[in-house]
Amino acid sequence: MQPKIDILMATYNGEQYLPVQLRSLQNQTYRNWRLLVHDDASTDATLSVLRDFAARDERIVLVEDDVVFRSAALNFLHLLQFSDSPFAIFCDHDDLWLENKLELLYAAISQRDNSLPQAVCCNAYMYDTESGDVGGYSIPFYVTSLKQQLFCNGGMQGCSVLFNAPLRDICRQKPKTVAMHDHLLTLAALTFGQLTGIPQRLMLYRRYQGTVTDYTDRHLGDRIRHFFAAGKTVLDRRHYEATKSFFELHRDAMSEEAVRLYEDFFRFQHRGRLRNAFAALRRGYSLYGRTSILFVKLLLRPLMQRE
Repeated sequence: MQPKIDILMATYNGEQYLPVQLRSLQNQTYRNWRLLVHDDASTDATLSVLRDFAARDERIVLVEDDVVFRSAALNFLHLLQFSDSPFAIFCDHDDLWLENKLELLYAAISQRDNSLPQAVCCNAYMYDTESGDVGGYSIPFYVTSLKQQLFCNGGMQGCSVLFNAPLRDICRQKPKTVAMHDHLLTLAALTFGQLTGIPQRLMLYRRYQGTVTDYTDRHLGDRIRHFFAAGKTVLDRRHYEATKSFFELHRDAMSEEAVRLYEDFFRFQHRGRLRNAFAALRRGYSLYGRTSILFVKLLLRPLMQRE
């Protein structure tokens, strides 16, 4: 029998695309799932849509507790306390899942040692609502180690990651500072367990002006211009502070190797660009799997915004 998977959906003003996403969940070939939804004080018809679907499908559970966050990250993390299934996955309200997404993610994670914290990540097609274009990859590179993650301003796309109960239990412990839920999930997986990527693109990742998460550059030229834009830094301060908060909360439970790595990473804020660039090169830190990309960034940009 298939173990149950909890799908955790945080909604806010999602009436336009929500019905399509809910139907894509109902069409999953993996049938043993439960959708837990928490709305963050929507002012449109989102709640009406959710109640209508929940009335017709008992697997859809609307959590109505009058808690308001005004934050997608905190809304998603709030849902963790209601999840008690062996596996869970975050879900944006405005994407579209291909019908075999849960089936293939479960097939991959079931091959791992689930006594340890485990996460399995798939890719997605970029779906530009305004142009109608579908293609590309929403995740350019899967991170599989802390040395690949610490200089990232984000984590693996939360709605692409199926994770198990041991990893969920770690993420329930909320650090003082949280940048995004997927950043926290990625740090937890890489610090205490494993994160595995599979090559399949298993959803349409809808992008349009006005999405809660950043609008993603699809074309190489856009990414190059973005890379050299004035005022850019290597690290976003909020993600840096979130990493520091995660370390402070969990330090006593970490391995000695992980503690040394985090402490080495925090020393970068006290050095100049040249020393940082060569330190990253010597110690094997990288971005998108390339030490050269991080080396150039550390040479050309300040590490962070000034406080």
